[in-house]
Amino acid sequence: MLLDIDSQRDFFLPRGSCYSPKADCAAAEIRHLFRWAQAGNIPVLSTVLRLRRQDRGVLAPVPHCVEGTDGEKKLPGTALPSRINLGLRNCTDLPRDIFRDYQQVIVERRNTDIFTHARLERLITELPMTTFIICGAGLARGIFQAAIGLRSRGFGIIVASDAVLDLGDKFAETARTRMEAKGVIFAKTSEIVAPKPVCRPVPFRTVAREPLEHTNSPLKK
Repeated sequence: MLLDIDSQRDFFLPRGSCYSPKADCAAAEIRHLFRWAQAGNIPVLSTVLRLRRQDRGVLAPVPHCVEGTDGEKKLPGTALPSRINLGLRNCTDLPRDIFRDYQQVIVERRNTDIFTHARLERLITELPMTTFIICGAGLARGIFQAAIGLRSRGFGIIVASDAVLDLGDKFAETARTRMEAKGVIFAKTSEIVAPKPVCRPVPFRTVAREPLEHTNSPLKK
C-alpha cells in the first residue's frame, strides 16, 4: 500500500509557502510512485493537512496548508481517478470495504499524527498485514509518527528516500535513525518500482495480531 503523507502544494510547488528547490526532485518521484500504484492497482492512503487560519503551522515557522488556500491542495498527479475524500470528520464510521470500491482514500486532519484520527486508526486496524511505501512531507513529524506507529502494529515499512521532504527540521536525521532502528527500510523510488525488486527481510513485531509463520519472510507490497 502506498501511504502519501501531506503531498501538498505549499511543500512541493514553487509558489508554496514552504517550497525549496530540492522539492522538485521529490515531487517527481512522488508522481512516479503514484503512476506505479495506479498501473499496478495498488491501494493508496493519502493524508492532507488542513490548518485553521488562526493555528500555528506545525511543520514550518511560516503559515502552510491553511484551509481555503491554494497551498493546501494536493500536489498535481497525486489524486487518482478512483478516490474518496473522507474529509476532516474525526469519527469511527467508514464505508464498508472501502478499498474494494476506491483505489485511493484521502483523509484530512488538523495535526500530523495519523493515529490521533479516529477514522485513520480504524481503517489501519482493519487492514490485512501488508507493507506500506511512504512518501510525502515532514520526515521528522508525520512520516516518522506514521512509520513508528505502523511498525508497532506489525506492518512492514519502506520509506521512499528520494520522495520525502524533511522541511529543514533539525530532528530529521535523528528521526531517520530511530526509524531504521525499528526496522524501517529506506530505498529509492527506482528500487521500489523495479519490475523484480530485491526483497529484504524485515523482522515484524506485532501488537494484538497473530504471530507470523516466518519472521524473516520477504516483504509484500
